[in-house]
Amino acid sequence: MNFLKKYDKPFEYAGIIMKLIIAYQFSVIWFQPEASDVSKISSMAILMVFEFIMVHSGVFMAVMPKRLSLFLLVPFYGLFAWGFSSAMEGNDILIIYLLVVLNRMRFAFSEVDIQIRSRAILFSISAAILYFILIFITLFSNGVFGELGLTQEFLNSSGYFETLTASGEFMERPHTAISFGFFYYCFLAVVETLLLTTKKINMTKIAIK
Repeated sequence: MNFLKKYDKPFEYAGIIMKLIIAYQFSVIWFQPEASDVSKISSMAILMVFEFIMVHSGVFMAVMPKRLSLFLLVPFYGLFAWGFSSAMEGNDILIIYLLVVLNRMRFAFSEVDIQIRSRAILFSISAAILYFILIFITLFSNGVFGELGLTQEFLNSSGYFETLTASGEFMERPHTAISFGFFYYCFLAVVETLLLTTKKINMTKIAIK
């Protein structure tokens, strides 16, 4: 049995758990931020901006030929990762990008069951749709449930605005980015779970062998 097919579900369940962990981190920052979390707040806000690039890369990497994805798309989106990474402390975005790419490209040099490949394509498309729906709801609802712990008083007293190296809605009103991230990763985990437990996904016409 193909190695990737044999251990497909453990890989996927690990991905679901990771998404829930990330969602939990967003919830902690949103509900009970501390002054020491200032750099983390801005980093997580930038991460959600960068996710806009990631959802596009996910769709393209899922449907385009393997070699084209590996030698063209990976370096191309890597430049975006480097650009966003330079706007924040540390190399978190770049590391996350590389890990995601490695996960997506694990099928690049191996033939896998069409069911597995179809599921990966459907998940990438679902993530892109989910991103745009949630970002619209979040921005036009003032963060769905508002500022919670990320009040203007907290941001001013913690010196958050003095640490900013970028501007924009997500940076200047970080509760919108943090709330968006929380719901986004929660729903991603749900979508991935539903796809993983679906017995048959037929996307033969879309999947590229």
